[in-house]
Amino acid sequence: MSEEINGSDDVKKLFRHILGSEITIRDNIDATEAGVFNLFITKLEESYSKENRVFEEGGIDLSKITDPMWFVIENSFKFLYGEDAAQLIFWYIFDRFNPDGSIIPLEDEQGKKYIFKTPDDLWSYINHRFPQ
Repeated sequence: MSEEINGSDDVKKLFRHILGSEITIRDNIDATEAGVFNLFITKLEESYSKENRVFEEGGIDLSKITDPMWFVIENSFKFLYGEDAAQLIFWYIFDRFNPDGSIIPLEDEQGKKYIFKTPDDLWSYINHRFPQ
C-alpha cells in the first residue's frame, strides 16, 4: 500500500505554484538499498556490454561519449561507498571475466578468494568488507 510521504507539503506547494494543480506524492516504490544497488550494477553491466558490442560489431568507438559518464558514475560510487568499494565495483563491471567468459576470483589480503556471480554477491561482500 502506498502512503503519502511525510514532509511532502513543501514539494506539493511548489508543484501547485508551478503547475496550478494539486498533486499527491506517494512512496510506493518497494526498494531497498540492496535492490537499488543491484539494479544500478545490472544496468551498468548491460551498458558496458553494449558499448563493447557496438565497437566489436560496428567498429564505432563510443568512449569519447561514454568516458565522461563513467567518470561521473565512478565518482558517485566513491562518494557513496568509499574509494575501495568503488574500485571493487568497477573491477566487477569491467574486469571480472576472463576472455573465455569464466569469472576471475577476487583475492583478498589473506589469500581468500571470492567469486562474484551476481550484483547481490558484490553487495554482500561490500557490506561485509566496507561497512558504513
